Amino acid sequence: MLIKNLNAQGRWLRTVIGLAVLAYAMWQNSWIALAAAAFIFFEAWISWCVIYQILGINQCPYDPREKK
Repeated sequence: MLIKNLNAQGRWLRTVIGLAVLAYAMWQNSWIALAAAAFIFFEAWISWCVIYQILGINQCPYDPREKK
């Protein structure tokens, strides 16, 4: 299950990195870099990072698992 674990700063950082990787993919005509850029944009769009999930890191200010 994809649980949000990115804050707004992480999302913007991934968007900037995604744009840089996308520019590299267009410049080098690389399908692998294009796929990487698409995955980076996907992570930014849904506020989820696979590495953070594996390591148990959560930067999201709201955790849906917590009950109030």
